[in-house]
This record gives sequence, C-alpha cells and structure tokens, in this order.
Amino acid sequence: MSVKIWIDDMRTAPDGFLWCKTYESAIEMLDYFSSCNYDIKVVDFDHDLGEEKSGYDVAKYIVEYQLPIGSFRVHSMNPVGRRNIEQLLTHYGYKERNFL
Repeated sequence: MSVKIWIDDMRTAPDGFLWCKTYESAIEMLDYFSSCNYDIKVVDFDHDLGEEKSGYDVAKYIVEYQLPIGSFRVHSMNPVGRRNIEQLLTHYGYKERNFL
C-alpha cells in the first residue's frame, strides 16, 4: 500500500494526500508508515508551519533517520525555506518531484 503526505498548517491537502498540519503530526505519520513498510510515495512540504518547528525540520528528520520516501515536492511560498528543503533532501539522494 502507498501513501502521499501533505505537510501544511493552512492549505488543505489535495485529494489522495494525508494532511499533517504540524511538525509533530508529520513525524508521527512518517514514523508510522515507514515502520509498517508502507510505500511513502511522496512528501509535499510547506516550510512555515506556524510554530517553532518547520518543514525544514521535518526534512532534517527524514535525512537523520534515513526514512524511505519515493520523492518529495516543496510547495512553500517562502523562497529561502523552499531552497533549504530542496537542497538538503537532494544532497542526501532524495528525488524531487515537480508536479502532484
């Protein structure tokens, strides 16, 4: 079984995505699905989550624990945050997906 994860505190997740509004909910979802050997098909990031932790912190967690995600996309309007997430994940071999 495969899942698609949308991380954003404001924008509603597109059809077919599981919506995580906070850093904590994103980590819980990633840990759960990776431990159950689900195919995490794509993680779609916003940078600013309206709290201390950001989408970049989620990306750092993915890298630190080498979580298996098929691809990622960043839909953030924050250009610096977007670039940081993209560069971090790309540097560690994660594949960027430019469309939903």
